[in-house]
Amino acid sequence: MSHATPIYLQIQQFLRLAIEQGRFRAGERLPSEQELADRFGTTRATVARALQELVFDGTILRRAGSGTFVGSARSNDLLNTNLLESFEDHRLAAGESLHYELLLFASEPAEPALLRALGLDDALVWRLQRLHCVGGRKVALEVLHMPESIARGIDGSWLRVRSVQQVLREGLGLHIGRMENAVSASVATAEQSRLLGVPKGSALLVREHTLFDTKGRALLHGRTYYSGKFNVRYTLGPSPQAGRPP
Repeated sequence: MSHATPIYLQIQQFLRLAIEQGRFRAGERLPSEQELADRFGTTRATVARALQELVFDGTILRRAGSGTFVGSARSNDLLNTNLLESFEDHRLAAGESLHYELLLFASEPAEPALLRALGLDDALVWRLQRLHCVGGRKVALEVLHMPESIARGIDGSWLRVRSVQQVLREGLGLHIGRMENAVSASVATAEQSRLLGVPKGSALLVREHTLFDTKGRALLHGRTYYSGKFNVRYTLGPSPQAGRPP
């Protein structure tokens, strides 16, 4: 390793390589800040900087009073934004087991902002809350709202085995015209921490999304909170028809 490489990067590279090679396994305790400082001839402040960036991307976990540990293995997904595909379609195609833990499916009053997102004037909406579990691991918390006119046609048993797109298409016979997405970052609240099994304050990837039918009517609106056990990559490009002769 070149000595021109900043020490904090050398520490990160050392830990990443050790984890990739299996010298440190998921959940295993890593060397302390002082041990790493002594190994690289630097200060604990430099070590702390290196570790913080690894915490942010989920490579490691830091537990107050306990030490630093290797993060859990992650699920990965690649979505093509030119197609109306779901996370579930990709995981099943990859041969992974996937199921849902249904937490709530009930009507509730809606805030004005939610009514606007759903294109409603004044009506009850239904809240769907469930966990996505891949290979027995909880990777995401889904919190969706939909108009009562749609929710009342849903069989609750579908929500334990089908994606929302499957529920809309196959269960209700609805056609999805487009999907709007916004991705942001957040930190786990106490409730999210409990449900996802991650430390409170852990980094979460948040995908806010709205599904519309072919006439522009909103079918559902909500957010999915992904834990550090999950990565998502998006492919951007022209639509399949772009550039084709008429």
